[in-house]
Amino acid sequence: MTAAGRSAALSLWALPSLVLVSLPSVGSETFAGGGPLPYVLVFLAAATPWLEILLVIPPAVAAGLDPLLVAVVALAGNLLPVWGIVVGFDGLRTRWRAWRGPDGTEDEEDEPPSKRRQRAEGLFRAYGLPGLALAGPIVTGVHLATVVALALGGRARPVAVWMGVSLVLWTAIITLATVHGLALAGFGV
Repeated sequence: MTAAGRSAALSLWALPSLVLVSLPSVGSETFAGGGPLPYVLVFLAAATPWLEILLVIPPAVAAGLDPLLVAVVALAGNLLPVWGIVVGFDGLRTRWRAWRGPDGTEDEEDEPPSKRRQRAEGLFRAYGLPGLALAGPIVTGVHLATVVALALGGRARPVAVWMGVSLVLWTAIITLATVHGLALAGFGV
């Protein structure tokens, strides 16, 4: 990867951090008074695909929000869309097959799957649903991992349970690592 590519990648990773860390300057009384706005933003950011809890929790805690409340709100924000995907997947699959055909393809010249999807499929085939669920939030993103698990034949209830377990574990790990990391760096949390 070139220096420009590394710089662009770092900028992309830093964007959610910069947005959430700069929020106190928008209205410090909202943060100091414990208002709901920052937590609503944490919820919305966590619910957004590709903005996983790994990119949401650390900047929110670093901005001075309560770590336990951030963890609960980020977990809810990430978990609700996952459960929505699980609930709505069968209906979407039925409509997709009606539109694209029974094998899911309209013609022979479809694009190859993305690298993220290939990674998720490889995880599912190698380690099954538990492996995909536990690695998903970090390797592919939990939303994509959920879709891949369902598309490759996972049943709705086990997919929902394993994704939930995974998100609870990763939320706890990321929150604890953030709090302890900030404490070690000299920032009291």
